[in-house]
Amino acid sequence: MPPRSYNGALTAGLILIALGTIFLIEGFYAPFSAWRLLARYWPIIPIIIGLKNIFAYFTWQAPSKE
Repeated sequence: MPPRSYNGALTAGLILIALGTIFLIEGFYAPFSAWRLLARYWPIIPIIIGLKNIFAYFTWQAPSKE
């Protein structure tokens, strides 16, 4: 049985931490707007996902047949 990959779990965890931090800042600092920030910088999200996929492609190692 091949080893299980946890790359998706790490990414999801980091995204949840980032979202939680953004909304926490929004709650304490009234002039800050998470929606305005998201509307302005949303293209960064697919860029980061694409970079993650390219990195995973080049660092993937085929399981050894032992």
